[in-house]
Amino acid sequence: MRLYRLPAVFIALTSVFVATLRLSADPTPPAKQPLDNPLEALRPKEPRTEEEEDRLAALAHFSAGRMLEQRQQLPEALREYERAIRYDSDASPAMRELVPLAFSLDRPDEGLRYAVKYVEQNPIDAELLGRAGEYLAESGEWSDALKMYKQAALQSAKEKPSSQQIAVQMEIGRLSFLTDKYAESAAAFKQVMEALESPDKFGIDAEAHKTLLGEGGATYDLMGQVFLEAGEPENAREAFEHFDKIRPDARTLALNLARVDLAAGKPQEAIDRLTKYLEDSKEEKPAEKPTSEDKQNSDNPPSTAAYETLAKALKQLKQDDQLIPKLEALHAGQPKNAALNLFLGQQYVAADQLDKAEELLAAAHAEHPSEKSYAALAEIYRRNNQPEKLLDLLAQMLEKTGSLAALGDEVKSLTENEKIVAALIATAQKQHGGATEEDSYAVRAAGLIAAEAKQWKDVDTLFKLALKADPKSAGELYLVWGLGLFMDDKYAEAATVLQRGIDEKALPDDKPELYYYLAGALEMQGKTDDALAAAKVAVEKQPKNPSYADRTAWVLYHAKRYDEAAKAYQQVLDKFDSDYTTDGARDAVREARGALSNLCSVKHEMPQAVEWLEQVLDEFPDDAGANNDLGFLWADENQHLHRAQKMIQLAVAAEPNNYAYQDSLGWVLFRLGQNAEALTQLQKAADVKEPDGEVLDHLAQVYAKLGQTGEAKAAWKRAAEAFKKADEEEKMKAVEKKLETDPSQK
Repeated sequence: MRLYRLPAVFIALTSVFVATLRLSADPTPPAKQPLDNPLEALRPKEPRTEEEEDRLAALAHFSAGRMLEQRQQLPEALREYERAIRYDSDASPAMRELVPLAFSLDRPDEGLRYAVKYVEQNPIDAELLGRAGEYLAESGEWSDALKMYKQAALQSAKEKPSSQQIAVQMEIGRLSFLTDKYAESAAAFKQVMEALESPDKFGIDAEAHKTLLGEGGATYDLMGQVFLEAGEPENAREAFEHFDKIRPDARTLALNLARVDLAAGKPQEAIDRLTKYLEDSKEEKPAEKPTSEDKQNSDNPPSTAAYETLAKALKQLKQDDQLIPKLEALHAGQPKNAALNLFLGQQYVAADQLDKAEELLAAAHAEHPSEKSYAALAEIYRRNNQPEKLLDLLAQMLEKTGSLAALGDEVKSLTENEKIVAALIATAQKQHGGATEEDSYAVRAAGLIAAEAKQWKDVDTLFKLALKADPKSAGELYLVWGLGLFMDDKYAEAATVLQRGIDEKALPDDKPELYYYLAGALEMQGKTDDALAAAKVAVEKQPKNPSYADRTAWVLYHAKRYDEAAKAYQQVLDKFDSDYTTDGARDAVREARGALSNLCSVKHEMPQAVEWLEQVLDEFPDDAGANNDLGFLWADENQHLHRAQKMIQLAVAAEPNNYAYQDSLGWVLFRLGQNAEALTQLQKAADVKEPDGEVLDHLAQVYAKLGQTGEAKAAWKRAAEAFKKADEEEKMKAVEKKLETDPSQK
């Protein structure tokens, strides 16, 4: 752990101060001393390195935080601690103050961002680690929660075995399993298994033992799954046998042990165990507990785990060709087995036996609709060119699930098939053009497919039919329709559709989403005053909604009415800066600060531009955009270059294909004198359809520095053209001036 140390200059000043005190205590008037002369600045023999400067800055921020905390200025203190640890990541004192303070201010998300980022360098209290882990796990942040529990385990590793240690290992095992870290999960669960078998060794009483076991011994079942995934079949066997003792079920045990045999490289033994299990599946039984292979299926279709195990066993034996015949033999005796129908149907699709597949999958779907059956049937109907059946399926999906999301990747295959899309649209118009309520789902489904295929004339026709058939769906349809046009850069058409929705009162008066999106569509056409009017209505209808408050500022910013935009963004901050409960408030505040930084940059107010970005990073230390922008500002000003490089690298790691981030990295490398590396990054940044003028200018400067005069001139010419197209005359003239001189002298 690094302790903050006073630099040598502080010690020297302290010595002078003490000497002065001693002199003042002497009653005899002193002779003239060297100190009576004017003070001269102390000059260190060697200038401080950037790292030393950062440590001093961290010390200053930490000291300021302690002082503010003593004065009960707690939000301000939190900010100082955040800066202390960002300037020196190995700052344990700041970390120990920061996280508890954030929790006490009811800002746990903020504190946890630092805990997750820096906890490995700066351990915090074990109890707080547990709270942090629990909070993150409940929020679905499994990887981050895992970090907390691992640190808690490290801190208690040398202590006497206890139930608390096992509880932590239980969470590590569970979270590692959920994040597919099976070896780590298995290692943790081995300790849990030992504790379950020897509870006295860990001080586990009967109640704690019951809790560890889970309902009906579920922990043993989970451990069995984990050990299988980790490639530890014997541990899996032990866990499954323990589970069977608590919840006896011969069929479940047979399946689990078959999977164990398969993992142990004994495929024939697995098949032998499965045979009785599969033949005994004639009667309807409760579905097996979904395995890790079924984790992605949120709709929990009938489990196909046994058939998947059979398929894997046959593959190990190089007898893949026997799978379908074996499944067909089972199906002859179990024609209503939904899981078997689903799995055999999928095998038929893979084998291009689509007619057989359709019959089985339709039966399975009728028994238990699932994402698997929707997607498989849609593929069959597409490949067989059966638009009527496909449209009926899509209409059913829309009615039951509210969207076409269950199609998954099949949507892309479907919308890229022009013939089937045209047939779907024609079928919807011909068979469901009556626009009765029964027709509404079919025409809406066809309209959604047409929208995905960007066939907007057909969308217009179909959605009008859908609106006539079911006026209650108007709000949703106008939003989907308008946003689809907007995303396809058809701003005028989008505005027309959104305005129609407003005129027809498609949404209740307290839901102004149409006004919000209309403001964007109008501004993209250059109709700023109309856009501001629409944004104003949205704010008036929902004054407490941060997104709507932010819309006015965005319109002004996009219109380059910068002074008005700055005032509008400041109003967003004034209203929501202290709001940590309203959905969207923190994002609106973050965006406002980022925009204010950009506005300050436009006016060349660099210290304030830096401060706004610092404030973004105080709350969101991993924000890729803010890290990039602040790193770029510093690189442009030739300041804090090593810190800027680290920040920009963080942004690039988050978004490797972001050309702006690649440009920033190239620029800071150039400032550091790493010209070859800079050239590589800037060439990547410029390798887009319409490269930014500033990127091309940076690229030209690197070419010039490397003596590649021809390439430099070519890049500057392209930069001038880009600036002219973007109506940035000042930058264009600056580049043209560079072209008038010898690039090799740059």
